[in-house]
Amino acid sequence: MKKWTALLLAMLMVVTMLAGCAKTEKPDTGTDTGTTTPDTTTPTDTTGEGHNKDQVVKLMYSDEMADWNPMHPSSGGDWANYIDTLVEYDNYGLCQPCLAESWTKSEDGLTWTFKIREGVKWQKYDGTDYGTEVTAEDWVTTAKWILDPVNTARTADLLFDIVGAEDYYNSMSTTAHTGDWSTVGIKATSTYELQFTLTKPCPYFLSRLTYNWGYPTSAKYLEEMGATFGTDNTTFLYCGAFLCSEWEANSYRIDVANPEYWDKEDIHVDRIERKFNAEMSTLAPEALLRGEVTYADIPTSQLDEWMNDPAKAAMIRPNRAGSYSYFYLINFWPSYEEKTVDGYTLNHEQWLAAANNVNFRKSLYYGLDRIKAISCYDPYNPANFETRSITPPNFCAADGKDYTELDPLVPFTSEEQFQSDKALEFKKKAVEELTAAGVKLPIVAYMPYQTDSQQVDLAVVVSQQLEALLGTDYIKFVLEGYPSTDYLSTTRRAGNYSFMMSYWGPDYADPETWTDPFGIGQKYNYIYMADGMSEKATEGEEGARLGFDGGWWKNSVYDQKVAEATQETIDLSKRYNAMATVEAWLLDQAYVIPLGTLGGCGYVSTYMNPFESQYAPFGVSDSRYKYQYVMDKPMNTEEYLKQLPIWEQERAKRISDAQAAGIDY
Repeated sequence: MKKWTALLLAMLMVVTMLAGCAKTEKPDTGTDTGTTTPDTTTPTDTTGEGHNKDQVVKLMYSDEMADWNPMHPSSGGDWANYIDTLVEYDNYGLCQPCLAESWTKSEDGLTWTFKIREGVKWQKYDGTDYGTEVTAEDWVTTAKWILDPVNTARTADLLFDIVGAEDYYNSMSTTAHTGDWSTVGIKATSTYELQFTLTKPCPYFLSRLTYNWGYPTSAKYLEEMGATFGTDNTTFLYCGAFLCSEWEANSYRIDVANPEYWDKEDIHVDRIERKFNAEMSTLAPEALLRGEVTYADIPTSQLDEWMNDPAKAAMIRPNRAGSYSYFYLINFWPSYEEKTVDGYTLNHEQWLAAANNVNFRKSLYYGLDRIKAISCYDPYNPANFETRSITPPNFCAADGKDYTELDPLVPFTSEEQFQSDKALEFKKKAVEELTAAGVKLPIVAYMPYQTDSQQVDLAVVVSQQLEALLGTDYIKFVLEGYPSTDYLSTTRRAGNYSFMMSYWGPDYADPETWTDPFGIGQKYNYIYMADGMSEKATEGEEGARLGFDGGWWKNSVYDQKVAEATQETIDLSKRYNAMATVEAWLLDQAYVIPLGTLGGCGYVSTYMNPFESQYAPFGVSDSRYKYQYVMDKPMNTEEYLKQLPIWEQERAKRISDAQAAGIDY
């Protein structure tokens, strides 16, 4: 969305350079469709220029490893460096071989077959050889463990689109424990061949392989260790780029490069040293200045000090935009207590009348000053984090364009969404319609916020800005703070709000993941309860199990639109454009009001180059240190802002080339 035309010449020069540094994907000569054997990308230069002589990453951490069992979903970012997955992602976000050196997809899209890399050894924490190789059966072991409810893996549902997996899980939930694994579509068809059979075509299947169910597990070692498996760094096996050689809880953790790693030519970091410090968030910046760490987030409370000191300012840059999209929701089924606060009465009927008025919603949509709101998180470069769609930029692409620039979304993403004149026009229409319907003004909106975060300032700024623009004779916000403990359960998920900020993050590489929170049966925001969105069912029907008074809602217009859009599973251009049309409908009706990628807001000082690291808004790839070097000095803001649009352009080109070649990426 941000245009950097002044840098066009530099972009062309650097894109040419980058294209020469990175390896590219190449189709295999297999007979099945979708066959790929792309080479692993090496995106960094190897001359040593700009690199630190000591390739040691030094970090502070304040949260101890939650779990040492790689089949549990906790601490996924830590596991990324210890155990490899079938696939990984390069620095432009394209899928690359990892422990699977190639794969094929059947013509009907239901059967995926992976050729497992031979000669990859299982190792212990100290680098000694366990004595066996990683084989296809190791992924079957992981799947069996996760699909056994007794193990409480909490990610079994990620496997339910595989033939027989859900039935197996349910049968293992019974007292009889009668699951028949032969009915499950996860098979080791030979020592080095792994096959998945899906219940329906899944164009984003590869992106789902970088979660915990994509890790291999040695059945022999699992049985040997029994209950002690995964209790510390010495009780599981490694096949990744690093070994955790030393660990003491709440003290330190040391990772060393794996000397037997199958792709050690792409591992440039020799050692990762982590020191525990509960006050990391405030102490890390000064530790970085002393050379004790190579990475530090700069807290908002210290940002002015760093920005006003030329030497410090030269060492910091904006964070890369996060993968979570933040937006404002309008509640169509409020559950909050009806009460009077400061002379204003919270009333369900009044709020619902306003929420179901499209002109009222659009007055908020065009009335929200997103830049002023985001400035609560980044007062220096807030525009870097603004979003004008629910799906954020750099998530996926088609037709050589970022998803947010596809034709259905262009009317929303190409223009400034804060338009005060337009907001006032919609206010005028809403006042006429609401008054004619007997609704008393002002509309009182209940806005909860999280007290131990920057949401405090955000709630105040947004409420005051909208009240100032639209007038307190039209809308009045009632704010209330909640602690972080069970915050979402007590507010959004409980329907305890009128208007509040929410967020969503992707689970896989397809825009369908951004449709999930708005569908029927999800207790996220209830947009399907809006007038015209769906048809109410009768009392006592299936959905009443959700605990909603008066039954539930069915025949969601939105769900029907999503179902129609996702029927296309082969042509990604058609699929993505259809999904963009659905998202554009949500925006046009102002059911959702985009804000920004606030999770990435803020500034960082780091000796790592963000454009060298693996890039994926899902899974664990972007937590890996593979391909990266420790630089001799931190990247500054000017350097970062020059390189970002170059990376964005090259990413779009590479994705377009992959799509044109029929390569799954």
